[in-house]
Amino acid sequence: MFETIQNKAIIPDILPLSIDKTRIAATMNDAKKRKMWVLCFIIGTKPCINKFYGAITHCLKNNIPLIVINSNQHYDSALTKGLEEFDYLKEISVNLNLRGDLSQKSGELFFKLKWFAKYLKENWSDVTTVPVINGDVIVAAIAPAAWMFTRGEKAINMESGLRSMSPNSLIKLKEKKYTLSETETFVEEQWNGKWNLMTNEPYPEQWDTFVSAKGCHYHFAPLQINKDHLLREGYPEKRIFVSGAVVIDAWKELEKRKPMKSIFEIYPKLENEAWLRVDIHRKENTTERRFKTVIAGLKTLVDKGHNINLVGMNATEYAIKKYNLTPIIDEMKKKKNFLYTPLWPEFQNVMEFYKSKHNLVPITDSGGLQEDMNYWRKPCITVRFSSDRPESIKDSHSNILIPPFHEKQFSSQIHNIIENESILKKMAKAKYIYGQGFGEKFSKKVKELMETEYPYTWTHEEIGLWKEQDHVDF
Repeated sequence: MFETIQNKAIIPDILPLSIDKTRIAATMNDAKKRKMWVLCFIIGTKPCINKFYGAITHCLKNNIPLIVINSNQHYDSALTKGLEEFDYLKEISVNLNLRGDLSQKSGELFFKLKWFAKYLKENWSDVTTVPVINGDVIVAAIAPAAWMFTRGEKAINMESGLRSMSPNSLIKLKEKKYTLSETETFVEEQWNGKWNLMTNEPYPEQWDTFVSAKGCHYHFAPLQINKDHLLREGYPEKRIFVSGAVVIDAWKELEKRKPMKSIFEIYPKLENEAWLRVDIHRKENTTERRFKTVIAGLKTLVDKGHNINLVGMNATEYAIKKYNLTPIIDEMKKKKNFLYTPLWPEFQNVMEFYKSKHNLVPITDSGGLQEDMNYWRKPCITVRFSSDRPESIKDSHSNILIPPFHEKQFSSQIHNIIENESILKKMAKAKYIYGQGFGEKFSKKVKELMETEYPYTWTHEEIGLWKEQDHVDF
């Protein structure tokens, strides 16, 4: 016998979305008059803020109609300061007000974007609007589907083809040899050994990036390796454009400025000697064995005298409480060479520290930071079993994976690397591989595309039989 479950038990209370109708109308009418596309840039998370900077700036400069949509899934001050730093607030026309866990955010995102896509279609049915998403955030997976199902237009991914790979040499972690010479071999085998494609981590980012590709018509790939992944998966080469890393425009802009307050004024301790800045927040790394390995390893490094700055991100603090690790953190806080800080709100402070002599090596599970360290010519240690930027390791040699297998391995390999001047010099002198000028390349290419193409094709169009005259109302 079936029992009826009321909607209130199924659908959580959600915040309404908000739109600037006047600004949107002006943009859409302008695009209609000039027979141009409207690009809908959808900001997902904190890292999206700096990654969108170059594309949005150059599209505005080249008078390409655009709407900036803030998903607002990151909404506290530590995660949204970049909206002020990059002057986005005056450009935002839609606020989706997402909340909740991944499933709730995904559902809200789908239905709110469906509503907005339909709103545009009902009022400006003859104006092509194209979502622009970035990389492997949840927005990248959900937004293209919501838009395509509502309007029949596919999206643009500015950072497409991010696929994780893992070095074969990690199987040797079972051998439990963590001497200095073994670490040197371990590094060399990552730099010059064989790698395999992985599809499960980071979670959910690898799901996001694979799914997003299916909803995108155009793929701006950072490097040839990303293009190769997409080609292997069957995406047409004519719609894949190798354009370099998306974030470099933002860093170049911030290099012209000074932070409101120096990070070394905020945390004077950081100005003493060189520090290992640690940020661990990936869902797979906050599983019990991995996270406990990281914290135990950091304690060992602190006890050995290494300067450790642990950044307390939301996921970090959640895991500390979940696994009852607060006493270990409190014990480390008593040491002069340990500093526990909240997330740094300003990108300028992050850049200021990482570019400085006080940054010895970051210990991170971030994706973008692997690119950033290569740009700043700094070594990087990535706490993962695989990387979606494998090129920073096997092609550039500016990065190395130290996975949290167990405490002795984790702390010993980090210690051996930072005590090995030869390895650090090689990493610091590694070649820069991520290019520059993404925003200019993006805006130029999109302007070309909108003069000759429509962001969706049927098979009869792909094989050259005939072209549809009216795609929007199919």
